Amino acid sequence: MAAEVDPGGAFGTGAADRSRALEAEILGVGPFGRPAPHLAAAVCRAGGLGVLDLGTDRAAALAALADLTRWWRGAFGVRVQAGCGVRPDELPDQARTVLLDAVSAEETIGYTRGRRLLVEVVDAAEASAARAAGADGLIARGCEAGGRIGELTTFVLLQRLLGDPGTTLPVFAAGGIGPHTAAAAVAGGAAGVVLDVQLALVRECELPCDVADALRAMDGSETRVTGGHRIFARPDLPDFDLTGLAPAEANTRLGASGLHVKALPVGQDGFLAAALAHRYRTAGGVVQAVREHLGTHLRAALTARPLAPRDDTSDASDVSDAPGESGVAGPVYPVVQGPMTRVSDRSAFAAAVAQDGGLPFLALALMGGDEVRDLLAETADRLAGRPWGVGVLGFAPPELREAQIEAVLAARPPYALIAGGRPAQAAPLEDAGIATYLHVPSPGLLERFLGEGARRFVFEGLECGGHVGPRASFPLWEAQVQRLTDFTDRHPGTAAEMSVLFAGGVHDERSGAMVAALAGPLAARGVDVRVLMGTAYLFTHEAVAAGAIMPGFQQAALECAGTTLLETSPGHATRCARTPYVDAFEQARRGLEAAGTSRRRMWEQLEELNLGRLRIAAKGLRRGRGGGPLEPVGAGEQAREGMYMLGQVAALRSATTSVTALHEQVTAGAQRFLEARAAELGVVVPADAAIGAATSATSATPTTSGLTSGSEASGRRSASAPAPADVAIIGIGCVFPQAGDADEYWANIVRGVDSVTEVPASRWDPAVFYDPASRTGEKSPSKWGGFVPDVPFDAFAYGIPPNSLGSIEPTQLLALEVAARALRDAGYDERPFDRSRTAVVFGSEAGTELGTAYSVRALLPKYFGEVPPGVDGQLPRLTEDSAPGVLTNVIAGRIANRLDLGGANYTVDAACAASLAALDAACKELVTGAADMVLCGGADLHNGIYDYLLFSSVHALSRQGRCATFDASADGIALGEGVACVVLKRLADAERDGDRVYAVVKAVAGSSDGRSLGLTAPRVQGQRLALERAYERAGVHPSRVGLVEAHGTGTEVGDRTELATLTETFTEAGAAPGSVTLGSVKSQIGHTKCAAGLAGLIKTAYALHTGVLPGTLHLTEPNKAWDGTSSPFAFGRAARPWAAAPGERFAGLSGFGFGGSNFHAVLAGYDGAPEPVSGLAAWPAELLLVRGADRDAARTALDRLAALADVPGARLRDLARTLAEPN
Repeated sequence: MAAEVDPGGAFGTGAADRSRALEAEILGVGPFGRPAPHLAAAVCRAGGLGVLDLGTDRAAALAALADLTRWWRGAFGVRVQAGCGVRPDELPDQARTVLLDAVSAEETIGYTRGRRLLVEVVDAAEASAARAAGADGLIARGCEAGGRIGELTTFVLLQRLLGDPGTTLPVFAAGGIGPHTAAAAVAGGAAGVVLDVQLALVRECELPCDVADALRAMDGSETRVTGGHRIFARPDLPDFDLTGLAPAEANTRLGASGLHVKALPVGQDGFLAAALAHRYRTAGGVVQAVREHLGTHLRAALTARPLAPRDDTSDASDVSDAPGESGVAGPVYPVVQGPMTRVSDRSAFAAAVAQDGGLPFLALALMGGDEVRDLLAETADRLAGRPWGVGVLGFAPPELREAQIEAVLAARPPYALIAGGRPAQAAPLEDAGIATYLHVPSPGLLERFLGEGARRFVFEGLECGGHVGPRASFPLWEAQVQRLTDFTDRHPGTAAEMSVLFAGGVHDERSGAMVAALAGPLAARGVDVRVLMGTAYLFTHEAVAAGAIMPGFQQAALECAGTTLLETSPGHATRCARTPYVDAFEQARRGLEAAGTSRRRMWEQLEELNLGRLRIAAKGLRRGRGGGPLEPVGAGEQAREGMYMLGQVAALRSATTSVTALHEQVTAGAQRFLEARAAELGVVVPADAAIGAATSATSATPTTSGLTSGSEASGRRSASAPAPADVAIIGIGCVFPQAGDADEYWANIVRGVDSVTEVPASRWDPAVFYDPASRTGEKSPSKWGGFVPDVPFDAFAYGIPPNSLGSIEPTQLLALEVAARALRDAGYDERPFDRSRTAVVFGSEAGTELGTAYSVRALLPKYFGEVPPGVDGQLPRLTEDSAPGVLTNVIAGRIANRLDLGGANYTVDAACAASLAALDAACKELVTGAADMVLCGGADLHNGIYDYLLFSSVHALSRQGRCATFDASADGIALGEGVACVVLKRLADAERDGDRVYAVVKAVAGSSDGRSLGLTAPRVQGQRLALERAYERAGVHPSRVGLVEAHGTGTEVGDRTELATLTETFTEAGAAPGSVTLGSVKSQIGHTKCAAGLAGLIKTAYALHTGVLPGTLHLTEPNKAWDGTSSPFAFGRAARPWAAAPGERFAGLSGFGFGGSNFHAVLAGYDGAPEPVSGLAAWPAELLLVRGADRDAARTALDRLAALADVPGARLRDLARTLAEPN
């Protein structure tokens, strides 16, 4: 059942985050306009605000609302789009936040009465209209987002809205948001961030296969814009055209029904869906990762101060260790003036930038070798030892580029930058001591360049002026920061070799602070971080005074209200101000299209049209007719004919400034802005904080962000709360007789498979030890048992040398394998979690076959004086691995060691109740806060002849060879073996983290039989005490229980005693006759002794999870102690549906051991998530669909099936799924 919450809490709060003191909200919106209630509930549980997109299908929306209110009892949000079929009065009270798109606000405004209204806007005009309409907040949707967009990117739009004195409303950032850019947005003043496509592949979100596959393959470049909407683009898809459509009509054309059915509204941030789902698995994991990074980044930026002014006697990165490095001091400011064609070609301007502490770059563009030499010589003289650099076009004609490089090598400026270049082009410059940067517009290129040895990079978003790359700053920076983080994790020590320039949209204190927060963890690792600006310098007095630009260019920048992209051909676009030339360009394009001009010819003519336009704008010069000398143009012609290459930040500045003031803004000013924002958010940096420690969470396990978040508050409260908490079973792994994994185990239970067989000869020889008439304990009256199948074990995967395996008890190895499987099933095989607070508790006992063999070797000389020669070769010899290899406690210790877990590890022994004793201990680890996760298991491979003789000596073995639990013919047990493990967490934590919950352990209680006549005979009083304690602690009345998994060994006395205990307890509690299904899995797998409690727990958890009541084998005539007319219990011989709703399913589970050790657990179903679509993962048969356009194609598909079927470990259901999906 779901954790109880206060439905009257604040927006987005619930059990996991009531104490949040900071409003840095994370909104999780269902992607692609599809109602996703499971996703919304998961976001809410993680401390965010889950938002249910109501879409346009009324029935689907109402069903989703019903599910969401059942799974989450706190507040949530809804997104209402044009064409929504749900009436305002049909929204539940819990829907306290409403998201509206600005273009449809008028028709949907009725949904907002009494609710918080957040309006999605794409520009300042829409923001102003939203404020006037009574909005409570704005969502800034940048042009990199999917769906409806405007011109500005998220990075710039956020600055535009937050910098507007009229904006007093909270602003949320949407588009390009990941863990790193979320920190940048919040540092810049955003009230929070919006996640949508980022959650599209998490466990709680379901999508058609083709859509999911497309998202998994995205790198962010596969989008295009049509009719003001960004959609997924691929050559094989229909040419969806949304031009001129009304909002409601456009919404009907958008969606995730299928890539060929509707346009998929996905943005450049679509690549994050796969990356985040792979790393964090669930919505809760993603939300928490984003929240953790907020504080981690801010603390790192405060500590490392990446953009603060630097000592003018040394460069922060000492920017190159290349041979021949000049002794030039580094710039005072970590600011680079980017090379701008036709602008930064004046040494006087470079000198002005360098004199005021910046690093200027000359733009060599298409200059000839002689011209380059003259300019470099002049600049070197003028700068007199100050740092400077040159910008080279990597795609320039080879002969021209070689001449330029020759001149550069001769002049040896301290720095160089190659646009469109490769590491091989940078190598000669680096070898000459010239620190050389490479433009890297994509994460794939960065990965390649890193592999080729490059260490200096420029990450420039499409916000910049002039020729732009394919990605906006936020999605580009998010990808690149993660790539560098991963690379420096894999290659320690490389961070200090790196220097990174962030460009595109940077120009003032706010934008500088955002970059500092984004790159703080990189700086803390030792990466040299700087910003590169171009457009911002065009507003300086020095740009005009030095002749870099004409006054008319600067005036155009001051008057710029917006920019546009002029695309000459696919992938070749130039950002410039909206001027008369833009209209002329578009008119020319339309004319060429109308004339039927071929694409290639049209591209050529448009490129020709652009030639010389920047020179006209920047220098007021044009080439004379016939290629003659340059001629000046008048102001009118300059304004009319010039192309003013400006970045998006031009619209954010309206006054001139000085280079000094600009540098101060983006460095010292940015640091002050960041410190003030951190103080406002309550981020505290400990006085002794180490820089390295401040950043480890960006690549390792998130622990604490420095922000008082819901997830942290929950963790602290649950860790210290004295009251018991419900415990969730979130992962399962096991090996039992005839079941190599958990799916097969559950399938065997449901199908009623009898997994007991005759003893394999490899275990012991019935011809020697079996005697059906034996009653002395010298031979076994049974030759049947449950034996685990062969299990593949990869010793290398666990770092175990193969030659050590013979000295390690197989119980330890199987326990390690099963624990790793359970962790994988829980989703934590690769997902980060706090391993230091993860414990391991196993139930087992000593006396393994390997240990016994060692004992025999040790004792033989005592009796014979030596080890008899015929025996010597058959007994193992002690090695350095033998001692830990046979110790029972090392079952848990080896798991903790190999899986790198830092919580407590120990093994408990309560005989046949051992694994329920382990469950009791594991729950206490969680309830007391000693651990946040526990791997709890039971392991027993005691099926050797010694074990058979022991049980024979107490007359416990069944001569029939079966556990006929609660049957009148029951005459004892059949021994079984198995190893099992479950992953446990506090329910509130599991919900917060988005874990799949199989069942909830409400309580575990134990008791002892006290003084009695023997140590092996059961006692009603002791067993009943355990039951009463368990139900009291659980807060569950026994009359609500629908299933009891009994200890049920099949011994006459044991069954009679247990049935009496249960009947008394449940009858007195008022349980209706026949209302409780009673059974035992021992009837199918035998008595697995120390693993028996986990065998029953896993069976019960699956029953609760799937709504299936399993049957019990070998039960034809119930025990005489059972009265069919009055007993609360009924026996099911076959599996049947459990009709109760998940939240109304309760079960009990018993485990008893020699010595009067009694345990009972109370479990409950979980109603906070959708039920499984099938009660079984493994079906006895699958439908294989083989398709082909013709007979040959079908045969090819069949050949493919045959090849796949031959792959080791291939499962029938996987083959069926593969065949069903389109190729």
